[in-house]
Amino acid sequence: MTVHHGWYLLAFHSELTDEITPLAVGPRRLIAVREGDRIRVLDASCPHRGAHLGYGARREGDCLVCPFHGKRIGLGDPSKHWSVAEHRVLEWGDALFVRLSDDPDGNCGGDRDGDRDGDLEGDRGFEQAVKGWEGDYPLVAAVSLPVAVPSEYVVENAFDPDHFKAVHGVPGTRGMTARDGEHGELVIEGEFLMQTSPWQDARTLEEIRWEAVRTGRVRWDFKPRFHAQAFSPNVVVTEFGPEAERQVIVTGSVPTEDGGCIARVAIGVRENQRAALPALLGGSEKALAEDKVVWEHLDHAVTPRYDARDEPVLAFRRFCADFTGGERA
Repeated sequence: MTVHHGWYLLAFHSELTDEITPLAVGPRRLIAVREGDRIRVLDASCPHRGAHLGYGARREGDCLVCPFHGKRIGLGDPSKHWSVAEHRVLEWGDALFVRLSDDPDGNCGGDRDGDRDGDLEGDRGFEQAVKGWEGDYPLVAAVSLPVAVPSEYVVENAFDPDHFKAVHGVPGTRGMTARDGEHGELVIEGEFLMQTSPWQDARTLEEIRWEAVRTGRVRWDFKPRFHAQAFSPNVVVTEFGPEAERQVIVTGSVPTEDGGCIARVAIGVRENQRAALPALLGGSEKALAEDKVVWEHLDHAVTPRYDARDEPVLAFRRFCADFTGGERA
């Protein structure tokens, strides 16, 4: 199991109920520390003897008091004798993202205000992109689900056009080609081919189905745009739908020590589309459950025999290989 550098959708705010919450990315032990409305993420192992600061430590000023020997541990302050590294975080609606690296200051080679050019293990334009989304599309937690599959498979789904039809019943797709983005992110874009918007009321949908039966012709009148950007092997943001109905779907995965992962999905819609949000949240839960059945019954001993339709998947796998330097367990 590899813990890649880069961004993770680490948790939803509903999962961070205490002042100090233990978290993990694979074998990498972390803590989330609440400071009013702000959340900080730091390494969890006490530098004295390795005690987990997420279990029994208490806050005292600008330090945590270790539950094992009572040492005062600084929070991201290397000037102190004992200190744990801090990691860059980003909060967007209900979602907390963390950016991991081997940098001793936990900043992935970038300063607190932005990234240096060429930081391929770091941001990939994520923070700048979020600034463009968060005002109009506040994220709402949709689903958090443990899955017995390596974490990369979760984000890979966005780059696997054929699975949309086979697994989720999407009638068809068009385009769906992958390319490099401006900041080193990986982009795939195309169209879904559908008879009508899935958010139409049930009566309208039934009328369209019966029209197709009567005429023997299926009209693809609804062709929503699909535009997904992977900013790391573990975070992808998808813009879906025509401009008037556009939604933003954030999919993330966090590896677990048993070789599986926690898959999370969050949804953002504009204020005038809030009425559609319950259906979108339910649809996300249904889709992830459908994926889980396939993922958990994969035979990883089979040598893949890719064809031309798999080129976006191969592009994603090459993208993952760029995120070097993570821990391996």
